[in-house]
This record gives sequence, structure tokens and C-alpha cells, in this order.
Amino acid sequence: EQALVDARQGVSRSPDSAAAAIALSYALQANFEIKEARDVLQQAVVQHPDDALARARLAELQLMLGDREQATATAQQAVALEPDLGRTQITLGFAALAEFRNDAAAAAFEKAIALDSADPLPHLGLGLARISAGHLEAGRSELELAVGLDSNDALLRSYLGKAYFEEKRDKLAATQYEMARELDPNDPTPWFYDAIRKQM
Repeated sequence: EQALVDARQGVSRSPDSAAAAIALSYALQANFEIKEARDVLQQAVVQHPDDALARARLAELQLMLGDREQATATAQQAVALEPDLGRTQITLGFAALAEFRNDAAAAAFEKAIALDSADPLPHLGLGLARISAGHLEAGRSELELAVGLDSNDALLRSYLGKAYFEEKRDKLAATQYEMARELDPNDPTPWFYDAIRKQM
């Protein structure tokens, strides 16, 4: 709540700042106000049409709202503006992944990794793309790398647990879900995946 107050104040003081609008969008997202976050970014993109990071963030929000076609178009615009910005490639990768275009997703994530190999997000995306394409072991390896880069990220651990579950490595899966719950008790993802594990 305080972040949202501060972010709104930041936009009020600097209404022409793309960075302030991006910050506000994250605060709104954390408060589950995704549509308002998207609207803030749409306005920022109108004000700053050459800001690739703002476009990439807008594409993320469009993806969250299920507008895959528009998210892909926006992500492509962001990449066209700054192809060597890792965030634009990551967003393009997740947009492609949402449309089950695994090869295009993998290519974008691989480029993002080449730009910044220490960022766990493209490793997560590449892992998911490889698993979706039927390459479970290679995908799981990328998820392990993502967790190694950010061991305190609950969502990364949930996806790694899911990969272990798919490999029928039950104890490892259960451990990852437990760690994810401890890291973020409010995230439903590990609870959901662990419930599936317990049914099998």
C-alpha cells in the first residue's frame, strides 16, 4: 500500500516521467489492479513512443490480461526500438511462449541470456520453452540455473518443482514446493502444484 502511495506521488510530481509510470505500474500490479497498470503504461507509451522499456512493460501487462496478440505486437515494437535491451527480448520470449511458438520464444530468451547471463528470467523462459517443446531434461537444467541465480524467488522454485515432478522425482519436487511456500506464503503456485503431486 505504501509503495502505491509513493508511486502515485512520484507520477504526480513527474507526470512526464516514463520511469515513474513504470514504477506505478508495478505498484498497481502488486495491488492486483492490472487494468489500471496497463492504462498507465499505455499513456506513458503515447508520451514516450521511443521508450523501449515502457513498451516492454506494457507488453507484460497485456500478456497478464490475456491479450496475447497485442502483447506480441507491443513486444515486437519494443525489440525494434532496442534489440540489445534484455528486457525487450524477455518480453518477446514470453509473448511467443504464450502463443506456443516455442522456437521463437527460445530464440528470444537465448538472445536475452547472451545480453545478460546473470538474469534468471530468460533462463526461466528458456526452460519453459524447452519443456513445452518436449525437451524436459534440457528445460529442467535451465530452471535449475534460474534458481541458482535467484534462490529466493518462490516462483522459480515452483517451476523447478514442477519439472522435477514431471521427471517423477517426487522428493525433490516436494522440497522445492516447500521452499517456495516458505519464501512466499501468499503465492498459490506451489500449493497448486503440490496438490497435484499428492493426487498422483
